[in-house]
Parts: sequence; structure tokens; C-alpha cells
Amino acid sequence: MLNDPLMADTGLEKHPNDNDQFLCPICLEEIRKPKYLPCYHTFCESCIQTYISSTAVCSGDNSPKTIQCPVCRKSIQAPSNEASNEEWACSLPENKLILCMSVNSDNSQNKNCMFCQRNDKTVQAKHWCKTCTETICDDCKSIHSYVPMLKDHKIVRLSDVEDLRKETEIDEPCVIHKGKYVEVFCHDHDQLCCSTCFFTKHRFCKKVESMEDATIELEESYGQITPSCFIDVLKKLGQIQEEYRKTVINLNAKKQEICTNTDTKIEEIKSLLDKAHNQWMKQFEQKHSDAVRNIEIASDEVKRFVTAVQEAKTMMQRVLENGSKKQIFVSRYKVRRQILDHVDRLHNLKIWEAVTDYNQPDTDFLRQVCDDRSFQDVGVFEMPTETLETVSKLAAQLQNNPMLYRRKVMSQKDWMKIKFQKLSDSELNSNVYYGLFVDDNKVLLSAKNPPSLQIYDITDNKAKCVLTYPCTTTPFGLCQSGDSMDKVYVSFETHVDYYKVEISHNVTLRKIKTIELKTHMYMKALSCGPEMFFTRNDSMKMICTPDFSVKYISPLQFCGTPPFISASFHSDKHAVIVDNDLLVLDRNNEKLFKKNLQACSPRGLAFDLQENIFVCLKSNKLIQIKYGSGESRNIELPGIEELYNVVLHPTGEKMLVLDFCRRFSVYRVL
Repeated sequence: MLNDPLMADTGLEKHPNDNDQFLCPICLEEIRKPKYLPCYHTFCESCIQTYISSTAVCSGDNSPKTIQCPVCRKSIQAPSNEASNEEWACSLPENKLILCMSVNSDNSQNKNCMFCQRNDKTVQAKHWCKTCTETICDDCKSIHSYVPMLKDHKIVRLSDVEDLRKETEIDEPCVIHKGKYVEVFCHDHDQLCCSTCFFTKHRFCKKVESMEDATIELEESYGQITPSCFIDVLKKLGQIQEEYRKTVINLNAKKQEICTNTDTKIEEIKSLLDKAHNQWMKQFEQKHSDAVRNIEIASDEVKRFVTAVQEAKTMMQRVLENGSKKQIFVSRYKVRRQILDHVDRLHNLKIWEAVTDYNQPDTDFLRQVCDDRSFQDVGVFEMPTETLETVSKLAAQLQNNPMLYRRKVMSQKDWMKIKFQKLSDSELNSNVYYGLFVDDNKVLLSAKNPPSLQIYDITDNKAKCVLTYPCTTTPFGLCQSGDSMDKVYVSFETHVDYYKVEISHNVTLRKIKTIELKTHMYMKALSCGPEMFFTRNDSMKMICTPDFSVKYISPLQFCGTPPFISASFHSDKHAVIVDNDLLVLDRNNEKLFKKNLQACSPRGLAFDLQENIFVCLKSNKLIQIKYGSGESRNIELPGIEELYNVVLHPTGEKMLVLDFCRRFSVYRVL
């Protein structure tokens, strides 16, 4: 289904202009009776009820009805099998924060006292109760003064705009447990919790704070979410939608041009070409239909993401103006979670290679019919769009990742003068050429015999293997997914597997997906920059886009050792050893730096946090080369005999060294 039947916008039309109102994503009007789904997207009660009535489905006889959120497509279940569509909509929590921030004495819906209206009376409202989130009259205000449960409610006059907009404090309901309210924040799981959530799922978490304690750190925390985070991306997404629209116009025009030229040729030899012409038209129509439909699907997804970003921007702008510190903290969490989840879903869609043009190189239809009994197919030009790059930049900006802060602190050191202190080591039962940190105290190694992925705990001076994950073929290169240490890519020559490392009481490795590589390529060494993947095998080096499509290929001479490659932490520079030369290249495969290492027998290599480069010498020494000048120094590492590969912790605080003599050591960077 390309568009939801109730979404107010369709096709390639743009999202409405920016404004400061809270708009319902379904009707695009100011929200009435705001209700929100578990994914935190908010809608008018009547709109979401109509949407539920028209889209709710059951996957089986005894399964509850489900819908997909109109904005982010997250699957939402009904509260029970017996609940009607109206009961489902009514049971959704009311977004009292939006209700409070939208109150306006000039709005017609705020003219009457809501308490009296429930008693079938029409009385003019003159006040707003912030605690009840209702408009009330003078008499109902008086009732508040002598009813004990109501005496402490905060009441302001509707005519007093300044008091209406002073800091708003709302008890945030738990989206899982009805009737419970958010009381604590679990840093380990990055989750808001009520008391029931805490006692059932988070009692053993290391860092759980009350909301009051969590909000104390609000002003000092990094990765702040502000409306400015969304301005540039909204502009860029608007430009992308406009490009989609222009591309469809161009494709339609080019299609018409080709069809017209084809018809002219057909008329000259009609009796011989009718059959081939009809077949060709059917294939071309299908190809064109698929191309345009793919663009419309991509544009529709961008439109939904624009809606989510617009809603997030409006929410953060209004909360920063009117909300308490606690509410700012909660809103930032909710906005960050819904956008990051949405970005993850966009990354998993296979729709971002868009057809941008057609060509028809050969119009000699008589020869084609005589030789092949059919017309030559129209060629298509496909190009990756900028959508994933744009949303990924926003996602990176919203990530609340302590690792980035620690890396920033470590990058302030003079890395040409750092020292190393040995922390842990271990003997290995197999040759291991590639490794990776997946936690502050865990390393992942790819073992050759038997083929397996092994995780070692390096807490003590003697590292301990805590997981062996068998593989059907030999694993090779390892790299992290962006700045997430627990999500890793592993190359297996013909394919790449994507894993999630789960560390709690036990350590587990869970495969998320497999990416099959094209038949003409295979991968061994693997490294990831901010936006590109860099990989090599025994005979070539490749630069790949985030979906592992090859952008550049460079032939390399076989060096007789396992191949190595390393990407910079800060940019899409990458380093590789070619014929005893250290080469540093950019994302477009242009050479930036070269240094000859003829006398060193170089092996594995890694960038430090200032883009100097460590190179292993197959001895107990590591050479560090200053990027740009070529200045270098030798570093002797205790406990190493034949150093073979080196891996830096993403924060720069530790270093993993693999020894050719079946052992590894971990050092602290001083």
C-alpha cells in the first residue's frame, strides 16, 4: 500500500509549511483531543479512531487486531481481543502536554467550562486548571478551594497569557502499564520506566535514576536535542522530494519521447513489427511503472519522515519554551527514540536506488526482429539517492552516546607521545588475524580453525573466553556499525553478516541479517568510516556504500599475508599497505599520503584519534607514523613477540594487539 487511505497528502506532494501548531499527521489540522500511540506519535482522537476502523487487521483467529502507525509504520496491537475500534481509540493515553501547551483563550473550544458541560450546562470558562488540564468557570474554581483533593491544583486565568505559558509539568503515563506514571530512567537500556517496569525488568541494571536525579544532569548532558537539529534536515528533505518530483516528470517526458520515436519506426514496417512492438511496450510499461512506483514509495517514506521530524521540531520548540526540566528531559528522550527507530526502519528498506533516466541506444527494429524476434530493451540509469545519508546524519546528531564524549577527551592528547600499560593477555588455540572491541571489557576475535567468532572478557590480567560462536565458513574482517560498539559486521568472503552483541549476565551473539555480495567480489579485511565501508581481499581494494554496493575497485598485488585495511574515526580516509608502501586515500579513492616502509615488513594497521597511523612490524615493535609529515617513532610493547595486527578502542582508551604466535594483549593508552 503506497499511501494510507486517511493520510491527507498523497503522491509526491510536499509536506505543509512549517508552523508552531501541533498538527495531526492524518488530517493536518490542529490536534483535537490528542491521543498518542506507543511510538509516541500523536493524533486527533477521531482521526485515529477512523484510521483504526479502516486499517485494523488480525493475523490469525485468536490474535489481537493490529495497526501500523500512520507516520512510522510501527506495528501496534489492540489492548485486548474484545476491544472495539472505539474502545481502542478511547483507551489510548491522552497527550496532556500538547493539551496544556495548546490552550488558548481565543480558541472556541476553550470558551465553556468542561466540568459544567459534563453536567449538561453551558457556562463560560474563565480559568485553566493546569493539574486537571481543563477549562473551568468561577464556581468550579471555588469548588477547587474547599475540596481537599483539589486545593493544591494550579489555576490561572485564561486571559493571562503569560501565566498560561509558564512551565508545564505533566505526570508522564507509562506506555506499557495502564494507570502507572514514569518515575525512573534506566541508563543501561535507555528507557523511561514506571515502578512496575523497574521491579519487573530493571532491578538489576547498574544505573537507574529517579526522574528528579536524571533531570539534574539535563543541562550538562551531551547530544542535546533542539529545534535547530531539524531545520537543515527538513530543508534537505524538501529538496529531495522536489528532486523526486522532477525525476518523475523527466522520466515521463523521456518515456513519451522514446515511445513516439518507436511508434514512428513501427509504422514503416508495421506488418513485421506488430508482435515485437506489443511485447516491447508491455515490458517497457512494466519497467517504467516499477521505476515510478519505487520513486513514489521512496517519496512517501520521506514524507512520513518529514512528518515525524516536523512533529519532533514543534514539540521540542514548544517544550523548551514552556516545559519544566523534567519534561524537557522526557520529551528529548521520546523524540530521540521515535526518530532513531524510524531511521532504522528506513535503512532496512530496499528502495533507495532510484531510476533517474532511460536510454534507447538502438532503434534498428527491423534488424532486431530479424535477428532476435524482439526489440532491444530500453536501458535504465539507477543512482542512489541522498535520503539515507541525510537521515543518517540526523540520527548521528541525536545519538545519546557517551563513547563520543570519551573519544573527544582522548583526542586532546598528544598521540605522538602516548605510552601503553599492559592490562590483559591470553593464549589462543587458533590463528587469529582480526579483532574488535565490543565493550569496555570485551573483545571479539575471528578464529580460523575451527571457524568461529570468540568473545573474551579482558577484565582480569588473564583474559577469559566467555563465548564461542561456531561459523559454517571462516570469518575474516570485523568492524562496528557507526558508533555502536555492540553492533558489528563480519565478512565471510562471499557475504557479510550483521550481528548484535548482547551483554548482561551472559554474553550472546545474535545474527540480525546477511548481506549477499555480488559474484565478482569477495571480502576479507573490513573497516567502516563515518559514511563508507572499506574492504580488501588478496587481489583488490573496494570502497562501498552503506548497502555494500561497490563504488570504486582498485587492483592490488598479492602480499602473501592476510590483507588489512583501516578507516579513520573522523572522516572517510582509509589506510592500506601496498607493496611495502603505506597509502592513505579518501572516499573517492584519491591518494592523500604515502610513506615507504620497505625495511619494516608491515602487517596490520590502525588510525589513532589524531589520524596518525600505527603499523605492525611483525616483531615486538609498533611503528607510529605522523599523518602528513611522515615523522615516525617505534613503540616497544611488552609481552609481544611477532606483532601482527592492531585495533584501537573506539574511545581511544585501549588498544588490542594480535600476536602471530597465537596470543593477544590489551593495553591502556596513557
